[in-house]
Amino acid sequence: MADSGKKKRLVTLVGLLIVLLLGALWLAGNVMQSSRGSRKEVRAQAGQPQPVVVKKQLPAPAGSAANLGEGAELAMVRKKLPQPPPAPELPPSAAPAPEPSQAAEAPPPAQEEKPAETAPAAAAVSLPPPPADPPVAPAAPAVPPPPAKPEPAKPPERARTERFAAPFSILLSSCRDRENALAGLPYYRQAGLTPYVVQTDLGDKGTWWRTLTGSFKSLDEASRAKKAFNLTDAVVVKTPFANLVGAYPSEAGAAEMAARLGKLGHFPYTVPGPKNSVQLVVGAFLAQPAAEKLQRELAAQGIPSQVVQR
Repeated sequence: MADSGKKKRLVTLVGLLIVLLLGALWLAGNVMQSSRGSRKEVRAQAGQPQPVVVKKQLPAPAGSAANLGEGAELAMVRKKLPQPPPAPELPPSAAPAPEPSQAAEAPPPAQEEKPAETAPAAAAVSLPPPPADPPVAPAAPAVPPPPAKPEPAKPPERARTERFAAPFSILLSSCRDRENALAGLPYYRQAGLTPYVVQTDLGDKGTWWRTLTGSFKSLDEASRAKKAFNLTDAVVVKTPFANLVGAYPSEAGAAEMAARLGKLGHFPYTVPGPKNSVQLVVGAFLAQPAAEKLQRELAAQGIPSQVVQR
């Protein structure tokens, strides 16, 4: 009797253990199944967009306008948006450039010089080679012509002199600098005089720029003119040699040549000539060599002249 009671208790205990084991296995299976479902849902939510809640006002049925006016809530409609297509994977070389704010400022590219415009290249066409030119015999060396014999230098022409008997002048001033001599010309012209400047070589005393006026036949005539113009500081000098440029019928006829001489830096003046003519003269010198020197200077400038005695 005692053994049979122990067997019953043992069988009962084993049955309870089996029941507990089966319950534990069933509970574990449910837990694993629920965890798998949640994982799938999380994966689905991560890869797919969530459904968007759109508030939309549905048209109210007839007779419900009063309810809407009292502040009734809008109907909630759940609408699932279409899933956008997956973005294609870009290779590393085609990765998008960073934003301007994050990208490093690159230096501007150096401007390349534009090549010169050229004509489009023609299509290559194979042409036959040109015929060879016949050999040309070398030309005989050219014989240089005999050198021309230099012409013998002509002796300088002797200066001709012509006397019109007015060898005296009034010396107004004498300056070492040409600019100082030119500065006094307006003053003498305002006094009614006709001044002219002559470069004079005084030997050991150097070169001076004399300002003279007039051409008088005698010392007495020059002295009266000096007194008439009240030239107390002036001196009457004898300057018999000059350069005659030409004779003209009037002062107007000599004006053009006088203007040309003035542009070349000379100071021409006129004196009475024979038969009511006007003679255009440059310079007034004590010695003939000084007049001949001026004659050469005028000839170099294209102005022919003649050394004369006043």
